[in-house]
Amino acid sequence: MEWQTKITTGSLQPPFSYATRFLFAGSCFAQEMAQQMRDLHFQVAEDAFGPLFNPASIASALERLENPGFFTPEDVMQFSYGAFGSLYHHTSYSQENPALFLGQANADLKKAADFFKTADIVVITLGTAWVYKYKGAVVANCHKMPACLFDRVFLEPSGIFDLLAPLIDRNRDKTWIMTVSPIRHLADGAHGNQLSKASLHLAVKHLQERFPWTWYFPSYELVMDELRDYRFYAADRCHLTQEATSYIRERFMEAAADLETMTLVKEMEKLNASFAHKPLFPRSVSYREFLKNLEKQRAELLQAIGNKIKKY
Repeated sequence: MEWQTKITTGSLQPPFSYATRFLFAGSCFAQEMAQQMRDLHFQVAEDAFGPLFNPASIASALERLENPGFFTPEDVMQFSYGAFGSLYHHTSYSQENPALFLGQANADLKKAADFFKTADIVVITLGTAWVYKYKGAVVANCHKMPACLFDRVFLEPSGIFDLLAPLIDRNRDKTWIMTVSPIRHLADGAHGNQLSKASLHLAVKHLQERFPWTWYFPSYELVMDELRDYRFYAADRCHLTQEATSYIRERFMEAAADLETMTLVKEMEKLNASFAHKPLFPRSVSYREFLKNLEKQRAELLQAIGNKIKKY
Protein backbone atom coordinates (compact mmCIF):
# COMPACT_ATOMS: atom_id res chain seq x y z
CA MET A 1 0.00 0.00 0.00
CA GLU A 2 1.33 3.44 -0.97
CA TRP A 3 1.24 6.02 1.83
CA GLN A 4 2.56 8.86 -0.31
CA THR A 5 1.76 10.55 -3.59
CA LYS A 6 5.08 10.03 -5.34
CA ILE A 7 6.21 12.95 -7.48
CA THR A 8 7.80 12.34 -10.86
CA THR A 9 10.74 14.71 -11.19
CA GLY A 10 11.78 13.95 -14.73
CA SER A 11 15.48 13.98 -15.55
CA LEU A 12 17.92 16.70 -16.55
CA GLN A 13 19.59 16.18 -19.93
CA PRO A 14 22.51 16.17 -20.05
CA PRO A 15 23.00 15.37 -16.34
CA PHE A 16 25.46 17.38 -14.26
CA SER A 17 28.73 16.19 -12.73
CA TYR A 18 31.38 17.49 -10.36
CA ALA A 19 32.73 19.48 -13.31
CA THR A 20 29.49 21.50 -13.44
CA ARG A 21 29.61 25.07 -12.11
CA PHE A 22 26.46 26.13 -10.22
CA LEU A 23 25.01 29.50 -9.31
CA PHE A 24 21.99 29.55 -6.99
CA ALA A 25 19.74 32.61 -6.72
CA GLY A 26 16.57 33.21 -4.78
CA SER A 27 14.97 32.52 -1.43
CA CYS A 28 16.52 31.13 1.74
CA PHE A 29 15.65 27.67 0.41
CA ALA A 30 18.06 28.33 -2.49
CA GLN A 31 20.71 29.38 0.03
CA GLU A 32 20.29 26.15 1.98
CA MET A 33 20.47 24.03 -1.17
CA ALA A 34 23.62 25.87 -2.28
CA GLN A 35 25.30 25.25 1.08
CA GLN A 36 24.49 21.55 0.98
CA MET A 37 26.04 21.38 -2.50
CA ARG A 38 29.17 23.14 -1.20
CA ASP A 39 29.39 20.67 1.68
CA LEU A 40 29.54 17.93 -0.96
CA HIS A 41 32.38 19.85 -2.68
CA PHE A 42 30.50 20.92 -5.79
CA GLN A 43 31.60 24.12 -7.52
CA VAL A 44 29.04 26.66 -6.30
CA ALA A 45 29.23 30.44 -6.60
CA GLU A 46 29.46 32.43 -3.39
CA ASP A 47 26.39 34.47 -2.53
CA ALA A 48 26.44 38.21 -3.27
CA PHE A 49 23.06 39.48 -2.06
CA GLY A 50 21.61 37.17 0.60
CA PRO A 51 18.18 35.57 0.23
CA LEU A 52 16.04 37.19 -2.47
CA PHE A 53 12.38 36.29 -2.40
CA ASN A 54 10.65 37.96 -5.35
CA PRO A 55 11.31 37.59 -9.10
CA ALA A 56 12.04 41.30 -9.62
CA SER A 57 14.87 41.32 -7.07
CA ILE A 58 16.26 38.04 -8.41
CA ALA A 59 16.26 39.42 -11.97
CA SER A 60 17.90 42.66 -10.79
CA ALA A 61 20.65 40.73 -8.99
CA LEU A 62 21.38 38.51 -11.99
CA GLU A 63 21.48 41.52 -14.31
CA ARG A 64 24.05 43.08 -12.00
CA LEU A 65 26.12 39.89 -12.23
CA GLU A 66 25.96 40.12 -16.04
CA ASN A 67 27.23 43.70 -16.04
CA PRO A 68 28.80 44.41 -12.64
CA GLY A 69 28.08 47.94 -11.48
CA PHE A 70 29.64 48.35 -8.08
CA PHE A 71 27.64 49.74 -5.20
CA THR A 72 28.35 53.34 -4.20
CA PRO A 73 27.79 55.38 -1.02
CA GLU A 74 24.51 56.59 -2.58
CA ASP A 75 23.18 53.02 -2.36
CA VAL A 76 23.83 52.78 1.39
CA MET A 77 21.16 53.42 4.02
CA GLN A 78 21.15 53.26 7.80
CA PHE A 79 18.23 51.23 9.07
CA SER A 80 16.27 51.35 12.31
CA TYR A 81 18.26 48.47 13.81
CA GLY A 82 21.38 50.64 13.53
CA ALA A 83 23.26 48.80 10.79
CA PHE A 84 24.10 49.99 7.28
CA GLY A 85 23.07 48.18 4.12
CA SER A 86 21.13 48.59 0.88
CA LEU A 87 17.67 47.88 -0.45
CA TYR A 88 19.27 45.50 -2.96
CA HIS A 89 20.47 43.19 -0.16
CA HIS A 90 19.05 41.02 2.58
CA THR A 91 19.48 42.16 6.21
CA SER A 92 22.20 39.53 6.66
CA TYR A 93 24.47 41.74 4.54
CA SER A 94 24.16 44.80 6.80
CA GLN A 95 27.30 46.03 8.58
CA GLU A 96 28.13 48.41 11.42
CA ASN A 97 29.36 51.18 9.11
CA PRO A 98 29.05 52.11 5.40
CA ALA A 99 32.67 51.30 4.52
CA LEU A 100 32.40 47.76 5.83
CA PHE A 101 29.16 47.17 3.95
CA LEU A 102 30.46 48.54 0.64
CA GLY A 103 33.72 46.60 0.94
CA GLN A 104 31.93 43.30 1.55
CA ALA A 105 29.13 43.89 -0.96
CA ASN A 106 31.46 44.88 -3.81
CA ALA A 107 34.02 42.14 -3.10
CA ASP A 108 31.29 39.48 -3.13
CA LEU A 109 29.70 41.03 -6.23
CA LYS A 110 32.97 40.79 -8.16
CA LYS A 111 33.51 37.14 -7.18
CA ALA A 112 29.94 36.16 -8.09
CA ALA A 113 30.04 38.10 -11.38
CA ASP A 114 33.30 36.41 -12.40
CA PHE A 115 31.77 33.02 -11.57
CA PHE A 116 28.54 33.80 -13.44
CA LYS A 117 30.45 34.20 -16.72
CA THR A 118 31.47 30.53 -16.68
CA ALA A 119 28.53 29.05 -14.75
CA ASP A 120 26.97 26.01 -16.42
CA ILE A 121 23.74 25.86 -14.41
CA VAL A 122 21.77 28.68 -12.81
CA VAL A 123 19.21 27.51 -10.25
CA ILE A 124 16.48 30.07 -9.53
CA THR A 125 14.17 29.52 -6.57
CA LEU A 126 11.16 31.83 -6.63
CA GLY A 127 9.67 32.55 -3.22
CA THR A 128 6.78 34.99 -3.62
CA ALA A 129 4.98 36.99 -6.30
CA TRP A 130 4.35 39.84 -3.83
CA VAL A 131 6.81 42.73 -4.04
CA TYR A 132 7.35 45.86 -1.99
CA LYS A 133 8.20 49.14 -3.69
CA TYR A 134 10.05 52.03 -2.06
CA LYS A 135 9.84 55.29 -3.99
CA GLY A 136 8.70 53.34 -7.05
CA ALA A 137 11.48 50.73 -7.03
CA VAL A 138 11.18 47.09 -5.91
CA VAL A 139 13.25 46.30 -2.81
CA ALA A 140 14.90 43.01 -1.95
CA ASN A 141 14.11 43.46 1.74
CA CYS A 142 12.20 46.03 3.78
CA HIS A 143 14.84 46.05 6.57
CA LYS A 144 12.18 46.56 9.25
CA MET A 145 11.28 50.00 7.89
CA PRO A 146 7.69 51.21 8.51
CA ALA A 147 5.15 49.52 6.24
CA CYS A 148 3.65 52.91 5.32
CA LEU A 149 6.79 53.68 3.28
CA PHE A 150 6.12 50.84 0.84
CA ASP A 151 3.60 49.99 -1.85
CA ARG A 152 2.70 46.31 -1.94
CA VAL A 153 2.22 44.95 -5.46
CA PHE A 154 1.29 41.51 -6.83
CA LEU A 155 3.20 40.26 -9.88
CA GLU A 156 1.06 38.47 -12.45
CA PRO A 157 2.61 35.53 -14.39
CA SER A 158 3.12 37.70 -17.48
CA GLY A 159 5.03 40.27 -15.44
CA ILE A 160 7.29 37.61 -13.93
CA PHE A 161 7.90 36.18 -17.42
CA ASP A 162 8.89 39.62 -18.72
CA LEU A 163 11.41 40.03 -15.88
CA LEU A 164 13.19 36.70 -16.36
CA ALA A 165 12.83 35.97 -20.08
CA PRO A 166 15.47 38.48 -21.29
CA LEU A 167 18.05 37.03 -18.86
CA ILE A 168 17.44 33.47 -20.00
CA ASP A 169 17.42 34.50 -23.65
CA ARG A 170 20.77 36.34 -23.34
CA ASN A 171 22.42 33.40 -21.57
CA ARG A 172 21.70 30.44 -23.82
CA ASP A 173 25.02 28.84 -22.88
CA LYS A 174 23.62 28.04 -19.43
CA THR A 175 21.01 25.56 -18.26
CA TRP A 176 18.37 27.34 -16.19
CA ILE A 177 16.74 25.24 -13.50
CA MET A 178 13.55 26.78 -12.17
CA THR A 179 11.90 25.84 -8.91
CA VAL A 180 9.29 27.31 -6.57
CA SER A 181 10.20 27.50 -2.92
CA PRO A 182 8.14 25.23 -0.65
CA ILE A 183 8.61 27.75 2.19
CA ARG A 184 5.31 29.41 2.98
CA HIS A 185 4.96 33.21 3.14
CA LEU A 186 2.12 33.41 5.64
CA ALA A 187 2.69 37.12 6.21
CA ASP A 188 0.70 37.43 2.97
CA GLY A 189 -2.07 35.33 4.52
CA ALA A 190 -2.81 31.71 3.65
CA HIS A 191 -4.85 32.67 0.58
CA GLY A 192 -2.30 35.27 -0.48
CA ASN A 193 0.45 32.66 -0.24
CA GLN A 194 -1.50 30.28 -2.49
CA LEU A 195 -2.16 33.02 -5.06
CA SER A 196 1.52 33.90 -4.98
CA LYS A 197 2.73 30.34 -5.55
CA ALA A 198 0.19 29.91 -8.37
CA SER A 199 1.50 33.01 -10.15
CA LEU A 200 5.07 31.73 -9.84
CA HIS A 201 4.13 28.30 -11.19
CA LEU A 202 2.35 29.80 -14.21
CA ALA A 203 5.30 32.08 -14.96
CA VAL A 204 7.71 29.11 -14.86
CA LYS A 205 5.41 27.18 -17.21
CA HIS A 206 5.53 30.03 -19.73
CA LEU A 207 9.33 30.24 -19.45
CA GLN A 208 9.64 26.50 -20.09
CA GLU A 209 7.44 26.75 -23.14
CA ARG A 210 9.50 29.62 -24.54
CA PHE A 211 13.03 28.43 -23.68
CA PRO A 212 13.92 24.73 -24.20
CA TRP A 213 17.09 25.11 -22.09
CA THR A 214 15.05 25.63 -18.92
CA TRP A 215 14.11 22.73 -16.64
CA TYR A 216 11.62 22.66 -13.79
CA PHE A 217 12.42 20.79 -10.60
CA PRO A 218 9.34 20.19 -8.36
CA SER A 219 10.69 21.01 -4.89
CA TYR A 220 7.34 22.63 -4.00
CA GLU A 221 5.41 19.50 -4.97
CA LEU A 222 7.82 17.21 -3.11
CA VAL A 223 7.02 18.99 0.14
CA MET A 224 3.31 19.47 -0.50
CA ASP A 225 2.61 15.93 -1.73
CA GLU A 226 5.37 13.58 -0.58
CA LEU A 227 6.34 15.02 2.81
CA ARG A 228 3.12 16.92 3.66
CA ASP A 229 3.59 16.69 7.41
CA TYR A 230 4.41 19.35 9.99
CA ARG A 231 7.30 17.29 11.33
CA PHE A 232 9.22 18.41 8.24
CA TYR A 233 8.71 22.08 9.16
CA ALA A 234 10.66 24.22 11.61
CA ALA A 235 9.05 25.76 14.70
CA ASP A 236 7.53 28.63 12.67
CA ARG A 237 5.64 26.06 10.50
CA CYS A 238 6.82 27.96 7.41
CA HIS A 239 10.48 27.04 6.93
CA LEU A 240 11.72 23.48 6.46
CA THR A 241 13.84 21.30 8.69
CA GLN A 242 17.31 20.34 7.52
CA GLU A 243 16.06 16.79 6.97
CA ALA A 244 13.41 18.05 4.55
CA THR A 245 15.94 20.17 2.65
CA SER A 246 18.32 17.20 2.50
CA TYR A 247 15.55 14.99 1.12
CA ILE A 248 14.84 17.49 -1.66
CA ARG A 249 18.56 17.77 -2.42
CA GLU A 250 18.79 13.97 -2.67
CA ARG A 251 15.85 13.88 -5.10
CA PHE A 252 17.49 16.68 -7.07
CA MET A 253 20.69 14.64 -7.34
CA GLU A 254 18.81 11.52 -8.42
CA ALA A 255 17.03 13.47 -11.14
CA ALA A 256 19.91 15.57 -12.42
CA ALA A 257 23.35 14.04 -11.64
CA ASP A 258 25.15 11.35 -13.62
CA LEU A 259 25.77 7.92 -12.06
CA GLU A 260 29.48 8.42 -11.42
CA THR A 261 28.74 11.66 -9.60
CA MET A 262 26.07 9.98 -7.48
CA THR A 263 28.62 7.35 -6.39
CA LEU A 264 31.07 10.06 -5.31
CA VAL A 265 28.30 11.98 -3.55
CA LYS A 266 27.30 8.98 -1.44
CA GLU A 267 30.93 8.47 -0.38
CA MET A 268 31.23 12.17 0.53
CA GLU A 269 28.01 12.02 2.54
CA LYS A 270 29.39 9.12 4.58
CA LEU A 271 32.64 11.00 5.22
CA ASN A 272 30.80 14.17 6.25
CA ALA A 273 28.67 12.14 8.69
CA SER A 274 31.82 10.59 10.17
CA PHE A 275 33.47 13.98 10.61
CA ALA A 276 30.32 15.28 12.33
CA HIS A 277 30.47 12.44 14.88
CA LYS A 278 31.02 13.67 18.46
CA PRO A 279 33.34 11.30 20.32
CA LEU A 280 33.16 10.54 24.04
CA PHE A 281 36.94 10.90 24.36
CA PRO A 282 38.22 13.35 21.70
CA ARG A 283 41.79 13.34 23.10
CA SER A 284 42.18 9.58 22.96
CA VAL A 285 44.76 7.92 20.70
CA SER A 286 42.07 5.85 19.01
CA TYR A 287 40.09 8.96 18.07
CA ARG A 288 43.19 10.68 16.68
CA GLU A 289 43.83 7.60 14.54
CA PHE A 290 40.17 7.64 13.48
CA LEU A 291 40.51 11.28 12.34
CA LYS A 292 43.78 10.56 10.56
CA ASN A 293 42.11 7.77 8.60
CA LEU A 294 39.16 10.02 7.74
CA GLU A 295 41.49 12.75 6.47
CA LYS A 296 43.23 10.21 4.26
CA GLN A 297 39.89 9.02 2.85
CA ARG A 298 38.79 12.60 2.21
CA ALA A 299 42.03 13.43 0.40
CA GLU A 300 41.59 10.38 -1.83
CA LEU A 301 37.96 11.26 -2.54
CA LEU A 302 38.80 14.89 -3.34
CA GLN A 303 41.45 13.62 -5.72
CA ALA A 304 38.82 11.47 -7.44
CA ILE A 305 36.55 14.51 -7.70
CA GLY A 306 39.45 16.55 -9.11
CA ASN A 307 40.09 13.88 -11.72
CA LYS A 308 36.42 13.95 -12.66
CA ILE A 309 36.63 17.74 -13.18
CA LYS A 310 39.82 17.47 -15.27
CA LYS A 311 38.17 14.85 -17.49
CA TYR A 312 35.75 17.51 -18.66
